Amino acid sequence: MTRRQMPFLFLLAGVACHKDAVAPPPPPTCSQTSLLDTVPIAPNYGIHDMFVRDGIAFVFAWNSGVLIYDVGNGVKGGLPLCPVLISSLVTSASGISGGPAVHNGWWFWNPNTNEKKYLFIGQEGPAIGGIGVGSAGLIHVVDVSDLSNPHEVAYFHKAGTDSTGTHNFWMDEQKQILYAAYYNGGVVALDVSGALSGDLSSRLIDSLRIGGKGNTYTWGVHLYNGSLYAIDMLSGLWQLNANSGALSIAGGGNNESARYSSDCWVFGGYAYSGTWDWIRRTSQSGAMLKVWQLGGTGAPAPVDSIITPSISAVSDVEVSSNGKVVMFSAEGGTNSGLYFYSLTNPAHPTFLAYYPVSAGLHTATFGYINGNVYAFAARNPGSPALMIWDVTSLVQ
Repeated sequence: MTRRQMPFLFLLAGVACHKDAVAPPPPPTCSQTSLLDTVPIAPNYGIHDMFVRDGIAFVFAWNSGVLIYDVGNGVKGGLPLCPVLISSLVTSASGISGGPAVHNGWWFWNPNTNEKKYLFIGQEGPAIGGIGVGSAGLIHVVDVSDLSNPHEVAYFHKAGTDSTGTHNFWMDEQKQILYAAYYNGGVVALDVSGALSGDLSSRLIDSLRIGGKGNTYTWGVHLYNGSLYAIDMLSGLWQLNANSGALSIAGGGNNESARYSSDCWVFGGYAYSGTWDWIRRTSQSGAMLKVWQLGGTGAPAPVDSIITPSISAVSDVEVSSNGKVVMFSAEGGTNSGLYFYSLTNPAHPTFLAYYPVSAGLHTATFGYINGNVYAFAARNPGSPALMIWDVTSLVQ
């Protein structure tokens, strides 16, 4: 595995560009004018994550709840350059310290019934005892069949002797299974077929504490090519068998011991994950984008990594739907903002562009709207905001 450091040598038109000492590439075609809009979010913590689909943006705004915007669907005349709020909902706190803590979500499009009825929301309650020890939070189910009148209809709480809580989701929509990263609880598979109401504890298919007790704090999950990949802050990147929700270890794991891992995305036989430098696990510094190649069985093996100086976390990672670009958000430090790397060689990404955001970005996701590609990002407190860039020229 090779390791590289992303240099910062000059700024042009508000965009930092990579200058290679051997063969400097031309400046990126994008510029700061690609920033379309900044939508302030109430500083009730602020904004944590987004889910964008069919011109609708669900903004998960902590104790302000979920905010639903038209950003190109047409239901309220909104556009990416001018989002229009459709409605909002504050989900139940469910007795969790810290309140509703609306963190993330997934709008479920059921291909078997053609319903677009349910929005699954993760409640990220407080960490209990530190990384790897405990967490809190439920899965809340919201009926959004009428986007102007969302209402909570069901919930799931992982029972057990340990306090556990949700983080990120992935869905097998065809099989109607929701996979959830459950921090120290590992990975959960939940049957979400049919009508959903009340307590969904009987819908639990399986759960797996992937690294074992004390070595599990699962950040996210991603379904790819028949395997479920789980990124764990403590035990690294895992490949899981997920046969209709039944979970077992297939490969990987215990493969990033120097740093805490963060988000992960899988595409085209490779996985891309981030690391933290907010809290150092060992004496090795560096928030990095790590590249994994998936072998013949799908097991991940590291092949490259890129350390970005003067940031504290690569906090969110996503590959464009055409596989041409990997995007990541960065927070903490003078080089916080939004980064884009070309995947012309998917094993060794090359720098494309950087949008500086001094407050830092906690998460970012692509939105595909009316033939264009946008980046939706969450600016950190103390000036939380939804930020939207047109990145079509970078991605297509």
